[in-house]
Amino acid sequence: MRNLIRDGFVLVATVVVLAAAHPPGYDAQPQQPFFLRANCPDEPWHGRYLVALPSSEQLGLENFTVHPETPPLKFVPLKVINGNYALQGEGGSDDLSDIPFLAALKSTTGTRTISMAMVYMSRPNRQSNNFYPNACPDGYECVTDQWAMDDPGADMVRAGFKFAGFDGKWEPFKDAGKEGWHMYWKGNAGLVHPLHLDLAPVQGSE
Repeated sequence: MRNLIRDGFVLVATVVVLAAAHPPGYDAQPQQPFFLRANCPDEPWHGRYLVALPSSEQLGLENFTVHPETPPLKFVPLKVINGNYALQGEGGSDDLSDIPFLAALKSTTGTRTISMAMVYMSRPNRQSNNFYPNACPDGYECVTDQWAMDDPGADMVRAGFKFAGFDGKWEPFKDAGKEGWHMYWKGNAGLVHPLHLDLAPVQGSE
């Protein structure tokens, strides 16, 4: 997995409290991992998965010219007490002090545009349902417990992945140079190529 954002951090994030008595990801049975992919049949990105673009480490769609392709980020959805989800990433430290989660990067200037990045959280012990933020990129509030999605279908795909903090749509934007397109959740303004994101199961992981 790519290095997660660590530099330029300030502590502006919320505690994540899981709803489960024994949170997934630390049980004896392995959990089904998922990856995020674009659902846009009329656009060239259809079916492509999201990665952390190298320069910003924010999530986006990789340029078609990048070879070999970067493997997709993998997540396990965790239900939280507010009814939404947190998405735990791969890896992290054995002492529970650096557990990766997908964060919505919410600008502190009030802009209704959300980008995404992996951030670290810590957990007091394996029995605790609470995850505490370690830090957040400067200029942002990191929101890790406001992801929503549809129930899985017969193919286990969870369609309609979105940020639940405000109404909007996903929009890829070509602001990452040769690396590709950052993915933004925008409040229904300035949309040119709106698309849907799905959480698709990683095959062969069960």
